[in-house]
Amino acid sequence: MTEKDSLEEVKETPQEEVEAEEKEQAPDTEKESDFLVQWKERHQAYLASQKDASADEKSENQSALEHKPKAVEPKRKGRALVKEQSDTADSDKKSPKAAPKKNKAPLPRKALLKAFPIIAAALVGLLLAIYFISPLSKKKQIEVVGNHYLSSEMIRSYSQISEKDYALTTLLLRKNIEQAIKNSSTLVKSDKLTYQFPNRFTIQVEEYAEVGYVKDKDHYRLVLSSGNISETALSAEELPERHTLINLADKRKVEELALQLASIDPSIIEMIQSIELTPSKVSADLLTMTMHDENTLLIPLSEIDIKLPYYPKIAKQLSLPSVVDMEVGAFSYAK
Repeated sequence: MTEKDSLEEVKETPQEEVEAEEKEQAPDTEKESDFLVQWKERHQAYLASQKDASADEKSENQSALEHKPKAVEPKRKGRALVKEQSDTADSDKKSPKAAPKKNKAPLPRKALLKAFPIIAAALVGLLLAIYFISPLSKKKQIEVVGNHYLSSEMIRSYSQISEKDYALTTLLLRKNIEQAIKNSSTLVKSDKLTYQFPNRFTIQVEEYAEVGYVKDKDHYRLVLSSGNISETALSAEELPERHTLINLADKRKVEELALQLASIDPSIIEMIQSIELTPSKVSADLLTMTMHDENTLLIPLSEIDIKLPYYPKIAKQLSLPSVVDMEVGAFSYAK
């Protein structure tokens, strides 16, 4: 057996067997050779090195075990905490009783004020859309008031308002409608269109005052305080019971007379039965007025607005039908 084989055999021999062999060989210690001494020394050195290596390995393992939990444990704890928190959150979501109800914070006042115009515009737009879709948008009630000579049907036709027109369109075109009515008849002094929600319209008409009638062939036309002669022709039967007949051929004179009478109280004009032009040497525009109270009044056309208002006071002092001469001054005498 070589030294190498003996070493390998020793490596593979357990420590207990070596110690037993040493005990058995103890009586022959004196006869040990130098080789055996050397082998023992080497074997002891080998065992010592093996013990040191195992001791170092144990110390390294122990230190690794001591340091490993410190590095790993927090992570495990953190993961465990995250898992516990997620499990808690899931359980809170699943259990509605555990989750407390949070009161919604009210919207800021400034935000509401800023949003109010947008909301209001949207609501107005919605209401207008509903209004235009509904039949109410074209349904109109038109009432005419203040008319005396013109019928309500005529004024409605003058307004040119169609049943197909929207009520809103009629309201927006109010000025045009008023102008159309005024231009359609010389009787209309002014008119105004007013609106009441949802679809009621009122046409307020003011007509020119009546100052008399002129004869046009077999008909009579109304003379207005504007100086114009009405386009409406009336028969003798249609004339009012108490009216003033103007027998002037010159239309310019008729217009001047109408403008003079426009400033006179209507109650005084109603006292006049007829008016004729009777010029004299003193006054070329002298008029003879036959009164309903059987008196006769002489008065220049150019001075009607000054002298005619005094007639009612003079007439009260007359006991007989008389002539009241206002051509120059004012005096009266019996017929």
